[in-house]
Amino acid sequence: MPAVFRPPPHSRAPRLHAEAEKFFRALWSLRPQEAAELGLHEYRGKLGPNHPAAHRKQIDLLEQTLPLIEALPPGEGDDQTDRRAFLAYLRTALFFHRDHPRWQMDPQTHNSAAVNAIFHLLVRHSDQLRAVTPAILSLLRAVPRYLAEGHACLRRPVPLWTRLALRSSEHAALFLEQAAGQIAPLAASPARARRLFAGAAAAFRDYAQRLKKTKTGPAGSFAVGRDNFALLLRERLGTDASAAELLATGHRLVASLSAELKKEAAKFGRRPAAAILAELRQAWRPAAANLLAEYRRVTAETKSRLAANDLVTLPRGEKLKVLPVPDFLREQFPTAAYSAPGPFDPDQTGIFWVNDLSALARTESARRAELGQHFGLELTCAHEAYPGHHLQFIVQNSHPSRLRRMFSHAIFYEGWTLWCEKLCLEQKIYRAPQARLIQLHDALWRAHRILVDIGLQTGGLTPAGAIRHLMKHLGFTQARAAADLNWYTAAPTVPMSYLLGREQVAALFAAQHRPLREFNDWLLSHGAVPFAWFSSPRA
Repeated sequence: MPAVFRPPPHSRAPRLHAEAEKFFRALWSLRPQEAAELGLHEYRGKLGPNHPAAHRKQIDLLEQTLPLIEALPPGEGDDQTDRRAFLAYLRTALFFHRDHPRWQMDPQTHNSAAVNAIFHLLVRHSDQLRAVTPAILSLLRAVPRYLAEGHACLRRPVPLWTRLALRSSEHAALFLEQAAGQIAPLAASPARARRLFAGAAAAFRDYAQRLKKTKTGPAGSFAVGRDNFALLLRERLGTDASAAELLATGHRLVASLSAELKKEAAKFGRRPAAAILAELRQAWRPAAANLLAEYRRVTAETKSRLAANDLVTLPRGEKLKVLPVPDFLREQFPTAAYSAPGPFDPDQTGIFWVNDLSALARTESARRAELGQHFGLELTCAHEAYPGHHLQFIVQNSHPSRLRRMFSHAIFYEGWTLWCEKLCLEQKIYRAPQARLIQLHDALWRAHRILVDIGLQTGGLTPAGAIRHLMKHLGFTQARAAADLNWYTAAPTVPMSYLLGREQVAALFAAQHRPLREFNDWLLSHGAVPFAWFSSPRA
């Protein structure tokens, strides 16, 4: 089996890449589904062991590897950044596996891994399902065992996460029952395939029934606490700033963006920005024949204007498909989403999914409401496609260091996408009169994420308090605020990364004194790691 992490040209750290090869091969023997999602096809169709002993083996692997990498010399340039990023990966993984063990605390860890392995194959190969049907059936066969082992891992799980796992297990079962109609006829034995789908769906429902009888822990046990949050800030965001300092930054951003939003809204009348946007959303209609055609038109126009405005270099031969969400996947996607190719996938085609639920609406008012969810899709296209996630991940996946391709820090990739939205306004790529109003409204939402993220994880906010905060300051419905909350509890430091990342990109641009295109190309060339690890003399 050829090495995945062979040293890149000019590297002076062969041992770093050799240790990475040894570590990840051992990890993938335990978690083959993760390797398959990276694009390593030899791991397709496999769900690894999920019993407590397998998780303890993973902890041992992390504990053995971390001191080996810490003992290596820091290196220079890319070697230095690779080492720092690998250390962050190991430290964060060890925290969530040993110190704050999600495999014991979060029932979703187990049901999501099982269904996501199947979902990944369906999403990435929606136009060639026959080729991946054997791998899908192999995964279905392993699902009952995987979920049973996962339930045996749980120790006083977080109540909120347990409630979410009950719902997501039922959703997974329904998803598999819908997918069966699409996949089973492609199998050598359709009847046998249907039985495998039915057995896997039943296993998810059985998992939910077991969860109902599982004793849960304290309500706030999802929170990592102030000291652990500091560790995650350092390893995920690359900052030594404390939670208190970042909280102050969040309040400053909320105040400044609120003032800018109020000033911008005054151009449209004397109503709050949310009311103006609601009216514009209700009245909006796509300029093209239908919603999918509109996304394709806007994506193509945005891409062409990047070159005209000299904003960034597009890699030669990069490919993006703008596709409708298949019927059996509709419930799994938001209005629009991007699916990146794995870092080692031979096919580096990105997929920009459009979920047009207006086509299923039974009344005209319902159709209009669904169409309105896509209002401002120009910024969505900039965020998800060009020059946002698609461009960023395609460039990252071609990094000379294959180890660098492994690391995706939200402070970079979400900071980059908000920077892209900002550029599209400043460079007149998106020229609608309400463009700045939409951008400021969304930026204010991201500023409040900083406050809620820190508050929930360090004890300053209860879940109920976080919901009230989002309803009061952003006008969220209780249902939307609760849905946002679910993500905040499970992803400490990620919600705050969006706006903090954009602020860091803007500060870098101001300090670099490079032409805009040169700066953007330079930024993307480093892969998705915290900015401090490649922009300072010694990261």
